Amino acid sequence: MKKLFLLLILVSGFTFAQIENFVIDGSQVYWQKVYETDKSFEEIIESLKNRNSLIIKEKNENSIEGEISNLIMDYRKAGFSRMGTPFVLNDDNKYSGYFKIEFKDGKYRASARNITSKGASLTLYSGGLGMGSNLDTSLEQMALNNKGEIRKSFPKVAGKIIDATFINLFDFTKKKDVKKDEW
Repeated sequence: MKKLFLLLILVSGFTFAQIENFVIDGSQVYWQKVYETDKSFEEIIESLKNRNSLIIKEKNENSIEGEISNLIMDYRKAGFSRMGTPFVLNDDNKYSGYFKIEFKDGKYRASARNITSKGASLTLYSGGLGMGSNLDTSLEQMALNNKGEIRKSFPKVAGKIIDATFINLFDFTKKKDVKKDEW
């Protein structure tokens, strides 16, 4: 009995460890991660300008705020195939929202909030009749159940895909590859 109890504690701890970058604040869900870096604030701004999905709207002394636009969730980075990916997270859906990057000595914190998708429209045909719907969704709809608690299925697939996408999107610590002709 003690072994079973210990196993349940370990499994539940493992499940919650996979969603550590998601923060629930009331009925709002946002993504947040702290990165350590050797880069200066100006270097991070320059790296950010090269990201097509990020648009800077406001710069302060030590923070940047902006919009996320036309972001496609990278299910491959999370280790999934198109067939194993929920339809709302495949390449047909483009996500948008807002981001904030706060910079301190040797680290920065990236946050993404109000994440929504303008999903593809889905039309089913049967017997000459077509039924269609748009697959617009939000991070809150994917992550929370009707009681405002994390869905049991969220950390298994959707949470991993969204987390991997945002980790890659906001990681400005990677070294720039040196081109062959710049050796």
